[in-house]
Amino acid sequence: MKELTEKQRKVLNFINEFYADNAMMPTVREIAGHFKLSIGSIQQHLNSLQTKGYLTKRDSISRGIDFPNRQNFTPVAVLGSVHAGTFLEQIEDASDYVYINTNVTRNRKCFALKVKGDSMEPSGIFEGDTIVVSKEDKPYNGDVVVALVDGESAVKLFYKENGRIFLKSSNTKYPVITSDNIEIVGKLIYLVREYKG
Repeated sequence: MKELTEKQRKVLNFINEFYADNAMMPTVREIAGHFKLSIGSIQQHLNSLQTKGYLTKRDSISRGIDFPNRQNFTPVAVLGSVHAGTFLEQIEDASDYVYINTNVTRNRKCFALKVKGDSMEPSGIFEGDTIVVSKEDKPYNGDVVVALVDGESAVKLFYKENGRIFLKSSNTKYPVITSDNIEIVGKLIYLVREYKG
């Protein structure tokens, strides 16, 4: 591969470090913010890194930077937001992707959601985190699930007693939820926390 300039090497090192820390690629905006450069300048560096064979780019998605010949990672669609607190909104269409090791996803049908709210903080799930959810794993008492209650989504602890489902928050200021209209959408299997520097 062709030699890199000092700035190109710094950009590539940042992308590598960001990916190692967050299990997903940075956006162009995040790279520009880190180096305090314009998006146009970062695009030029990324184009040069692509031309020299160090990166690939897909302009159609915000985290479209990738390493050539990277294996063992699966793109998981981010389908919107889920509330850890009160309810928020229906799960939406894919707005982004996170790349998760195939040892985690294991060919299961998975999707990802951004977390809003504080009801699951004692379980280590904070606002702004991205949770990866398996549609196929059966939840057991104490598992973290994404559920629809009367058509609205939430992330909660799952409990089932005498055939009735209860959804609990880790944060005790929120009440236990039960309803005749609860649908378990999936079980939490992985969490991604973004770099906020």
